[in-house]
Amino acid sequence: MIRKRKKTVVRAVFLYILLTFGLWMFLNSYTNSYNRLSGEKISPAGLDVHGDMAYIEVLEHEINLDLSAIAPESRLYCGGYLLCPDELRLTCWLVSVCNGF
Repeated sequence: MIRKRKKTVVRAVFLYILLTFGLWMFLNSYTNSYNRLSGEKISPAGLDVHGDMAYIEVLEHEINLDLSAIAPESRLYCGGYLLCPDELRLTCWLVSVCNGF
């Protein structure tokens, strides 16, 4: 029974890695092959934060998010922090350490 659970876990991890790498590879190949005739390159994804607004751009589609609802003084901040996955918390912590916040 334990061996069967290990196979399931290994398959799930492999599928997660395959999907993540496949999505990253699709975004990179799309941005590199989009403009073959001109030398202009587009970025696959970008994030700009200005004050209380965040601008997320994925393949030239932009989404504007208002960050005032998740300010540290807000009730949603604590709930969002507790519900987010550990990988996201670690990534945010690493980014803040690298940027000196």
